[in-house]
Amino acid sequence: MKHRHSIAIVVSFVLLLGFTAIAFWIIPDNDFSARENRALQTLPRFDKDKLFSGELSSAYNDYFADQFVARDVLVTLKGTLELLSGKGENNGILLGDRGQLAKRLFATARIGKDAAEDSDIIDSEHLKNAADGINRASENVDVPFVVFLTGRTADVASSAFLYPNHASDAMLETLRQNVAEDVNYLDLVPTYRERYESGEYVYYRTDHHWTTLGAYYAYCDILKAFGMENDIIPTEKFQKEIVSTNFYGTFAAASGFHFVPPDSVELWLFGNEEEFLVTADGHTLDGGFYNRRHLSGNDKYSVFLDGTHDVVTVTKKDGQDRPTLAIFKDSFANSVAPFLAQHFDLVLYNLSSPRTDYTDVTTWSRACRADAALVLYTLGNVIETDKMNRLR
Repeated sequence: MKHRHSIAIVVSFVLLLGFTAIAFWIIPDNDFSARENRALQTLPRFDKDKLFSGELSSAYNDYFADQFVARDVLVTLKGTLELLSGKGENNGILLGDRGQLAKRLFATARIGKDAAEDSDIIDSEHLKNAADGINRASENVDVPFVVFLTGRTADVASSAFLYPNHASDAMLETLRQNVAEDVNYLDLVPTYRERYESGEYVYYRTDHHWTTLGAYYAYCDILKAFGMENDIIPTEKFQKEIVSTNFYGTFAAASGFHFVPPDSVELWLFGNEEEFLVTADGHTLDGGFYNRRHLSGNDKYSVFLDGTHDVVTVTKKDGQDRPTLAIFKDSFANSVAPFLAQHFDLVLYNLSSPRTDYTDVTTWSRACRADAALVLYTLGNVIETDKMNRLR
């Protein structure tokens, strides 16, 4: 009986492998995962140089991992098993109270060394160089200049996790100590922490961005930094429209925790959105501030300014003469721009662009004849790239 049972197990295993192999070659490859919101590795082409360098074998490993049969089901199953094992995270994404997710592991930039992959250690020398870049830009820019480094979810929502936040606090302290006192530097992570801990919905649960409420608070703090506190538009002047209640962002995609509650996406409308001309890389955005077509896809945050572009401009259609604000940014600025556009013409430069280097904030500010300049960049990008280090 025991012998028959062993044979049955072996036969079942062989049949499963056979079925998987046949299905792997019959089912067409997918080039994009909507759930994970990323491109998938397709079948690599043979290349002799890549073969000897090891790149080809790495590409094949990625191909088999990305195109595996029932991959989405297995990713979700792995995430569930990781939780049952007591780890509290999967693929470097933490799971906290009320379904809050946050990125723990990243590729941290290091001075004089290659990036440390899948790490949660932040290089203090790299941070000091980032502060030097901020100081240098502040000295050179000849218009009012504000720097706002936005917190990561792990920094803001730290109370939701058992994971200690001493590395986050050390990062903030290093920047405080090395950014010059005369720099108009907004150190607001502690403020956002307080808002989060009081129950305010300032950051999404499943995505790395702040919510529209969080963006509104940023708008208020930016105007205060420019001495425009009296111009702040109060919240009751906006019509709040919930445009999605099933937003699963980048953290949900990477973690496999598809059982956590989805986020909602809200637009705050002032009623004059049709008065603005919004262009992205030289092309007019038909939806203006908001491209609602993204709401039917997975990347719902791209409803703001149509997602990622190198250069976005915002002006009044009637040609009204207004001061120009140059913003050197990542995607966090996209949801703040509609608020700031009520007071400025905007030119937004994508600091994370792989095509054009916008770290010379002095030259680019002059190029668009800016009356003021703002760096609005997340601390996640500060510790993973050298953009702040190269500001000038």
